[in-house]
Amino acid sequence: MRRISIVLVFAGVCIGTATARPTGLGLGLMGGDPSGISLKVWTGGRVAFDAGLGYSYFRYGAAPHLHGDVLWHSRSLVADYDGYLPLYVGVGARLKLADAPDFPGVRLGVRVPFGIEYVFAPVPIGLFLELVPVLDVTPPDGWFGYNSSIGFRYYFASFGEE
Repeated sequence: MRRISIVLVFAGVCIGTATARPTGLGLGLMGGDPSGISLKVWTGGRVAFDAGLGYSYFRYGAAPHLHGDVLWHSRSLVADYDGYLPLYVGVGARLKLADAPDFPGVRLGVRVPFGIEYVFAPVPIGLFLELVPVLDVTPPDGWFGYNSSIGFRYYFASFGEE
């Protein structure tokens, strides 16, 4: 009997619990660098696309900023039917339009976002925080930096099972 109890406890720990996760489209605001509008579209499973449109800052002022990423999410860190809390990592591109003496016109970069988002199940609002290393590939000066944003999104669809 004791062995059966140990096996059941072990199986319970190893099997992931089903938790609610957002589906469909999320739209909201982000602040930091960049600041602006944030969009996230879940494609099913643990994969989503996100995009941002706004302004990014540099030492000479602000510049229009556009980015898009594909994101892969972990299972929820909380086994709670009141919300969904995954970590995520992704890869994407960034376009920054600036014109300054040491920061020429169009800059195209590769982004690697790392983040966390909590989505409340009763009210489909997600709060997120992300840090994003960025490597500019044009112009070919190899500028390396980072973006970081905090924000929220409202999800216009119901929750699915993970």
